[in-house]
This record gives sequence, C-alpha cells and structure tokens, in this order.
Amino acid sequence: MLARWTTGRVPATEAVSLGLIVTELVINALKHAFVDNSTAGRIAVTYDLSCDSWRLAVSDNGIGRRVQATTPGLGTGIIGALVRQLDSCLEVASGPDGTTVSISHRRD
Repeated sequence: MLARWTTGRVPATEAVSLGLIVTELVINALKHAFVDNSTAGRIAVTYDLSCDSWRLAVSDNGIGRRVQATTPGLGTGIIGALVRQLDSCLEVASGPDGTTVSISHRRD
C-alpha cells in the first residue's frame, strides 16, 4: 500500500472521521478488488490539503466495480455517514484498471 500525505492540520474529530473512511475503503478494496489474485494488487491512499480545501482518495488497481449492489453494505453506509458528517462530496470512478474513491471538502 502506498500513502502520500500533505502536511497540515485538521481538527481531531475530522481526523478521526478521515481515519475511519480510509480504514473502510482499504478493507473494501482488499475484499472486492483483488478476488482473482492474478494481479499485483496495489492500494494508494492520498490526502491533499490546501488552505481552504482537502481531498482524500483511495485507489486500487483491481477488477473495478463489476455490478452495482442494490443494497449498500455496512462499510458503504459507514462511509456515506462519515462523508455527510464532514459536509463533503463523495465521488467513485471505476473501470477495468481499478477504482478510485475520492472525498473532497471545501472550507468556507
């Protein structure tokens, strides 16, 4: 797993939520992205911070999201609740080369 962080400070409650989101997204990637074990699995976590915004992204080079689940799982529900708590935006991009989940927030 690769990680890149931008130096900066966030409030403790925000940091805890970000840590929980990273944990859930990495677990989801490990469970779903590399089911065939035929690829050298890679998960990258990035966090970019500027004076008025931040962006957290977790990417993998797995199989991509093949089928959209009709009922989201517990991890997806937890991520959604944390994103709402942070007043942030969630974006998912998926294809044959993997999946990237991005959470971004702009401070007012």
